[in-house]
Amino acid sequence: MTKQLIIDWGEADKAPGDRKRWMGSWVVSRDGEEGEYFHEDTGGQITTHAVPSDAIGMRLRWWPSENEGIGQTQVGAMANMLDPYFFPEDATGTITVKALDLVR
Repeated sequence: MTKQLIIDWGEADKAPGDRKRWMGSWVVSRDGEEGEYFHEDTGGQITTHAVPSDAIGMRLRWWPSENEGIGQTQVGAMANMLDPYFFPEDATGTITVKALDLVR
């Protein structure tokens, strides 16, 4: 069972206003059912998260940077939801993921 997740959110080389905004949630079923949210912030950092015992993966959402201005609606930028990322079944310790590698 995975115990810890380290995520490199990327874009550390960009100015804060040019970084994507991210949100992460735990995935608790193979159908993609989401549990609690565990992260909401901009890119440019690396974060570490304790993985709950019922989590089998995670799902990330991202929004364009405040300077991009694409995909805007009357209530703000639209989120881009990524497919669930399931932890390898044989993982027992720490998993490290680069968020930008999951964006297609």
